[in-house]
Amino acid sequence: MARGELDERRTALLHEFDVLGVRSDPEIDGVVRVAAALTGMPYAAVDLLGDEVHPLSPHGVVDPLSPPEAPLSAIVAAWDPGVHAIADLSRDPRFAANPWVDGRLGRLRAYAGAHLVVDGTTVGTLSVLDDRPHELDQDTCDRLADLAGVVVGVFERRRAHLQLADTAAAEVVARREAEAAHAELARSEAFTRALLEALPVGVVAADAHGRVSLFNGVSRDWHGVDARPEVEPGDLASVFSLTDPDGRTLEPHEVPLTRAYREGRITDVEIRISPAGGPSRLVRSSGCQVRGADGELLGAVVALADVTAQRELEERLRAAALHDPLTGLPNRSLLIDRLEQFLRAGRRTRDSLAVLFCDLDGFKPVNDAAGHAVGDEVLVQAVRRLQAAVRPGDTVARIGGDEFVVLCPGVAAEPDAQAVADRVTEAFGSPLVDGSGTPHRVGVSVGVALCSPDDTPDTVLAAADAAMYRVKGRRRLARRAHLAAAGPAAPAG
Repeated sequence: MARGELDERRTALLHEFDVLGVRSDPEIDGVVRVAAALTGMPYAAVDLLGDEVHPLSPHGVVDPLSPPEAPLSAIVAAWDPGVHAIADLSRDPRFAANPWVDGRLGRLRAYAGAHLVVDGTTVGTLSVLDDRPHELDQDTCDRLADLAGVVVGVFERRRAHLQLADTAAAEVVARREAEAAHAELARSEAFTRALLEALPVGVVAADAHGRVSLFNGVSRDWHGVDARPEVEPGDLASVFSLTDPDGRTLEPHEVPLTRAYREGRITDVEIRISPAGGPSRLVRSSGCQVRGADGELLGAVVALADVTAQRELEERLRAAALHDPLTGLPNRSLLIDRLEQFLRAGRRTRDSLAVLFCDLDGFKPVNDAAGHAVGDEVLVQAVRRLQAAVRPGDTVARIGGDEFVVLCPGVAAEPDAQAVADRVTEAFGSPLVDGSGTPHRVGVSVGVALCSPDDTPDTVLAAADAAMYRVKGRRRLARRAHLAAAGPAAPAG
């Protein structure tokens, strides 16, 4: 396909998804943030390709990641579909002279992009970037491809919603226009009802007064009741158990059918249907007004798609990207994010924060002597002791094999922070026991750092890490002094 034809094909697809001219999208925003957290790269975006590059939901920067000047994503999009990761752009001859690499526009170093392929056409990339060299392993690339699949699924679902809503609206209009011919109207209504009953999405229609006049089979199943034209528009949310995603009953003006009736068109409005005695469903709704040939308002129609399973999958992907799989604790990425948020807020509110850097002593011999399976059991036991020793509002994160960080909000003085550290140390006073009942002597060294308004996550973690090594050093000196004082062992008599 020639370049011009390819650009026209891409632009046509993007129009079908209704994303051209959109800077930020809440659903895509979430996927982009997960991609950044998953890869550990600070910048991410969905770059859409048509006659030019259209950045969508950029994360980590204010300006678009791919302006018209030599966009990186457009170069990668021309390659075979898949995930392409470049650890250091400056060492790749294809990118070394790019203005976003050589300093004219920026000094980006690492890039990874997963193709977004719809109907066999690459319409863009899910891109992550870093201003430092950054290598991704195959597992991370595979998970980036999974997130690209989520983006493509969002686009395809939106296209289907718009098409279904337009189809349903056209059928309602056709029924109105066929009233003069009774026989033809009967055939049209039979066909329309069969179509609506066969659709795998919910369809709800309102008459010219805003009252519910039609539920298709899927909608009846989800709501637990049939359409009830006698219900006043202001009572729709309470009668049909409609809430926002968090469970708050919708106000009358927030009901999607009412909004479509009033606003003319709605797209991707997310609500929850929670009928008494039935399952709760998270649904995404799109709809529009229905007007006659003369412009008369006949009513409104809304199409509903169940996105409960997709939301649960996205939540699992987000949790997997931000939590340690063995212990369930926040990982380094989530820790840095929370620490950045607290430091940013603390500069305004002057709230205090202590950071404890905890390193297990004697854990490596457990792995070496008993194996990694036993080591994992002991590590989980250590986490339980650590969590029991800190305060309920403290955050415990695992940032390495046997390294943990504790964030203690509201701790402003060294003695108070040391008191928490002492409780952690005391918690490891007795041996840890694995699943077979074997005891293992594992201790902990705890370094304490208090945050200041000028701190960054890197500086405060470095300070706590250095404090931890000072604790280890003092213990080694104390042990040497103790052995020296004890003298050589007496010979056997």
